[in-house]
Amino acid sequence: MSQTRTTTRKRVPPPRADEADQGAVETVIDEACRTLHLPTIRARIEEIAATAMRERSSYKDFLADLLEAECADREERRKQRLVREANFPRPKRLEDFKFEENPNVTPEMVGALADPAWVNSRQPLCLIGDSGTGSPTC
Repeated sequence: MSQTRTTTRKRVPPPRADEADQGAVETVIDEACRTLHLPTIRARIEEIAATAMRERSSYKDFLADLLEAECADREERRKQRLVREANFPRPKRLEDFKFEENPNVTPEMVGALADPAWVNSRQPLCLIGDSGTGSPTC
């Protein structure tokens, strides 16, 4: 029975403690991120790992944080790509609306456009006027 314990202990590799092993681990992570096309994880792993260590996060929490950062960054890059591919003549954003140029339009009215509920309820929208100064009417 003592022979079984000894055999089992020999199969478990020792923890990677010295700096040479850490360099090898970083190289493996970097190459895997390149192969799997995970640029955000590759760029932010040190920062997220430091935060996880400071907060004593579990392995699953650390992995979730890495994946969440990658997904959020991919979504942001996707939005930017779609806007770029749309070839709009000028960027137009609700946040850039100039309320001082049309005092009849309230921030609440423009803010309502950010909520897709008016689309889902099949409400019409008409913007009249020069770009950026339109007056929404229903």
